[in-house]
Amino acid sequence: MKSIDFYFDFISPYTYLAMHRINTMTAIKDVPIQWIPVNLPKLINDAGNVPPASIKNKALYSLRDLKRWASFLDVPFKMIRPGTFDSRPALRIAAALKGDEQLTFIQAVFDALWSGAVHPEEENWLDQVFLLKHLPKAWRDLNHDVIDSNTEAALKAGAFGVPTFILHGAGRSQMFFGVDRIDFLDRACLV
Repeated sequence: MKSIDFYFDFISPYTYLAMHRINTMTAIKDVPIQWIPVNLPKLINDAGNVPPASIKNKALYSLRDLKRWASFLDVPFKMIRPGTFDSRPALRIAAALKGDEQLTFIQAVFDALWSGAVHPEEENWLDQVFLLKHLPKAWRDLNHDVIDSNTEAALKAGAFGVPTFILHGAGRSQMFFGVDRIDFLDRACLV
């Protein structure tokens, strides 16, 4: 049976877009997805990579590209200045939740952050998400700290950033990186 590991961090705008893109793919809909939160800055550093925002031309291109993708997917998008918020409290909650509750939380956080509905530079940004999205208050106290071990697992799987997808069960595991590779992931799910 096929399955997909979806490595993510809420600080990644491309992962926000990938979350929306993956829901439109025909073959992927029939494959279970395991959402795995990771610490993106640590993953980038440990992989020997550099953040896109640290390279001027890449940062300028990425902003234009993100806006194109948001328009293509017809989702709201407002850029957040890199390094302005700590996603780890939300990642720990995502790690503690399972199934539909986990997906509800992940979608709520991504949508609130990247639509501009909350202000992540404010200390209480996660509380703003809970209020705006009417999430259960009990979830706010969840804290499953496996983010570092998840990050190590992602690195071991070959990841160097997010969104990273690992497709299992199609012969050997295959890695796909980026919102622009979801079409290839979808095709691989058919094989």
